[in-house]
Amino acid sequence: MELPSFPNVDLFAAAVNALYGVLVARNPSHNRGYAAVGLLIMGYFGGIGGGVTRDVLLNEFPAPLKGPIYPAVCLLMGLLGLAIYAFSESWEERFRTKFMAFLKSFTLPWFAVLGAHKALDHNVGIFAAIVIGLIATTAGGVLIDLFSGVTPEIVRPSEHLVTAALLASTVYTLLAVWEKGRNTFFPVTLIAVLVAFVFRVVAVKEHWAQYVPLDCPPEGPEVAALASPASSTRVGK
Repeated sequence: MELPSFPNVDLFAAAVNALYGVLVARNPSHNRGYAAVGLLIMGYFGGIGGGVTRDVLLNEFPAPLKGPIYPAVCLLMGLLGLAIYAFSESWEERFRTKFMAFLKSFTLPWFAVLGAHKALDHNVGIFAAIVIGLIATTAGGVLIDLFSGVTPEIVRPSEHLVTAALLASTVYTLLAVWEKGRNTFFPVTLIAVLVAFVFRVVAVKEHWAQYVPLDCPPEGPEVAALASPASSTRVGK
């Protein structure tokens, strides 16, 4: 299936994920007292994680490793993140929680569409294209969470992150296959991006709940003390 290329979208995705990886380390859940070089490394792997995973699944040499442009862009975005830290802690928090949240909603569908697009270009089928589009969108974030020893966001209530990525990947894949052979590539792309973007913006703004079948277990020093081996030994005695 011959499709047009997505010039610079993959690089833009890496840049956004690299900046996000550095900024998210300020969250209390992720903050592990990283050194500056550690933050840059985390930003780099967060930036290229989606593209590398996608290309490996498609059995081709990962595009982010073919030249110096991806490391350079991820490094620059990581340095920008460090500069934002140094500029103002309060401004950094507003930037991270508001602007980056909006930017993530905008860029997320593009990541999914690009993953599905490359999968279709490799003739892997509809189902595989949808799955690869989802993986390409979320792999970088998973790496960032794992670096910090945090349960990956995609398996927690996360304001429909996975739902939006799956929606963009599915809409693009189905429309691209349906319109195969016609000159409707860009309308198909814009429809998929717009549908997923609007969905996630509304979901975040309206705080749409996600179904959580299991209650989160209690946390705190008292619970940790009760769960410790020493405590269990005393109780047994």
